[in-house]
Amino acid sequence: MAAAGAGRRAALLGALLGAAAPWNRGPPRRPHQLAAFSAVVPRRPEQSCARQGRFGRGPARRELRSRRASAPAEGGELVETGPVPASLNLAKNLVGSGILSLPSGVAAFSSRAAAVGPSVVLVLLAALLGAYGFWLIGKVCAETGTSTFGSAWEKTVRRGAWVPQLVCVLECLGGSVVYAMVLGDVFSGLLAGVGGVPAFLAARSTLIVAIAAVVLYPLCCLRSFGSLAKFSALGTMATTYVLFFVGKRCLDGSYALGGRFYNAALSAPLLPLDSLANVRMLILVSILSTAFLVHFNAPQMYTELQPSGTDLPAPERQRKLRRFGLVAAAGFGIAALQYAGVMAFGFLTFGRHTEGNVLLNYATSDPLAWAARAAVGLSTLFGYPMQFAGLRAGILEWAGVGSLPKAQHRALTALLLAAAVSVACAFRDLGQFQAIEGALLAAFLIYVAPPAMALCLNPRPAEKARLVSLSVLGVLLAVIGCVVTARWG
Repeated sequence: MAAAGAGRRAALLGALLGAAAPWNRGPPRRPHQLAAFSAVVPRRPEQSCARQGRFGRGPARRELRSRRASAPAEGGELVETGPVPASLNLAKNLVGSGILSLPSGVAAFSSRAAAVGPSVVLVLLAALLGAYGFWLIGKVCAETGTSTFGSAWEKTVRRGAWVPQLVCVLECLGGSVVYAMVLGDVFSGLLAGVGGVPAFLAARSTLIVAIAAVVLYPLCCLRSFGSLAKFSALGTMATTYVLFFVGKRCLDGSYALGGRFYNAALSAPLLPLDSLANVRMLILVSILSTAFLVHFNAPQMYTELQPSGTDLPAPERQRKLRRFGLVAAAGFGIAALQYAGVMAFGFLTFGRHTEGNVLLNYATSDPLAWAARAAVGLSTLFGYPMQFAGLRAGILEWAGVGSLPKAQHRALTALLLAAAVSVACAFRDLGQFQAIEGALLAAFLIYVAPPAMALCLNPRPAEKARLVSLSVLGVLLAVIGCVVTARWG
């Protein structure tokens, strides 16, 4: 039954690629040829669509290694990572494009400066629950001897394996769309400050399509991203600079009334009487879910934490789990501090007029804003192929195909990139898109899937109650968050 399903999916993928192949060099293969090819080159038993970080965060070789997990059958050599490097790597993988939309999450429910207080509390709570879910996945891997999210689900839940696979593919698609949206926002902002550029060429949609066709497509067609590894530090540099820049502009009053860059249309007074008790706070919660989503990488990070591997004696396994808990707390804590800083400074600067991408609020004549857009744009540009690779790998895994010939590889890349670009052009509000993504997908990966797997390990009554509560919370946040976000605007 499973083999027949894989054959049908391979045939469907082959039909799609056969239609797209004329746009690429090389003769297209017929569906039955693709199905036969997938039987000759089977997919890896534990291949998974590991969600890549925003802004290309994390070294390229480490992110790619997450899709060829340390299965003993493959004979791959494990990489050991100490607790401190693992914590810093986790923080770097967390902080990304979600940082740009957090100020709009506060503006969605309040115009009061006092809203910063409960918003920071929500950031810390989201970090705490996210770290707990991250640790739970490591615990499941330790108890089941698995090293990927998919295999951990199969060993515990034992049914509905398509659910995490589908969520992973959609999450990778969402990440590719977010990347394209950020590229359109920042480069249109950069060109808006350049005199003599026609408005059509500086338009957001035009730039997204042009960048995708000229730059992203060739980069995404690469089968190895080793040449892009040198750019992996750009993500950390970009988010650090954004925090510095947003904080400076908030404190120096450049965008306040009478300031050098004040614009009444983009700056709003903070209202002292606005109510804080608002269900629209769930919009911020949904954005935070996306911002703290890195849970598909938890199995890899647990496996590589010293001592590497999952097949360990019980005492050593318990010690490693405690270290993994400290790694999760430190990584999510560092990310929470950066998120809270940009969220607070951005909202206090622009109030209820804060855009979904806070960089859009800053003047094109502001040299520090120009530098922020350039840094974010370049880091996103070189990080896109690694994010996109997760989407393509998930599609191939769904179809039961381990690899593709050159023409079909390019055709699939063109189809998926066109889909991501089309959605990016249709959505203009980065914050709203990430809120939808958080409510629909991230809530499942953070609040529902980890406790669902842990519940299958026969926990003690107190722990079982805690896991059930987290699952129920995740379902409620997903349902109510979707309804509230759909009415945002």
